[in-house]
Amino acid sequence: MKKRAVLRHLLWLLLGAACFALAQPLTRLPLLNWAQGTTWFTLFSMLHPLLALACVALSAGIFEEGARFLFKLFLRPARCPFSQPLLFGLGHGLMEAGLLLVPAILAGYSLSQLWLGLVERALAVVLHVSLTVVVWNGFQRGKRALYLLLAVAIHRLVDFVLPALQLYGLGAIAIELVFAAMVLLMVLYAVHSKKHYLKGGRENETTEQR
Repeated sequence: MKKRAVLRHLLWLLLGAACFALAQPLTRLPLLNWAQGTTWFTLFSMLHPLLALACVALSAGIFEEGARFLFKLFLRPARCPFSQPLLFGLGHGLMEAGLLLVPAILAGYSLSQLWLGLVERALAVVLHVSLTVVVWNGFQRGKRALYLLLAVAIHRLVDFVLPALQLYGLGAIAIELVFAAMVLLMVLYAVHSKKHYLKGGRENETTEQR
């Protein structure tokens, strides 16, 4: 039983990593690169930088939270232990962090040079875990569409506010402090959400289905 639990947890972690790969490198980023290479998007970005930023942020929320939602549809049963969204979100966030940080490290940057980026990625991983909890809450509470929309809105807000602050000249450390405050709020929400999940792992999952 212990071995099966470890394998199940590893599967959730790997599925989270696959979810990010599907949502970003395989779908959103190619489409975004194509759009940003067009004349109309370039003009739109120059004339309406904040509106263009809002659209890009919305696309991140739709693709990533939509992918999370689709993956959860295939994870049965819908009711699950709290460890499932935690591990799935961890896999999602670590995959993103690896794709962003590993090339920089291979290019010769030291960890001391990347310290602010490491802090940002650590915060982003925690955010991904918390957003996964938001999407999963919809399955635990029978309000899937509502919580999906909530996750998309939160994701869009974070991805819009931080670059907007940079656009208006706020310093990198100050921006990270704002990010940390947002992540802290999400962590508090995630911890509060634990009460909606099954306790005791696989045994209670089986009981719940009876």
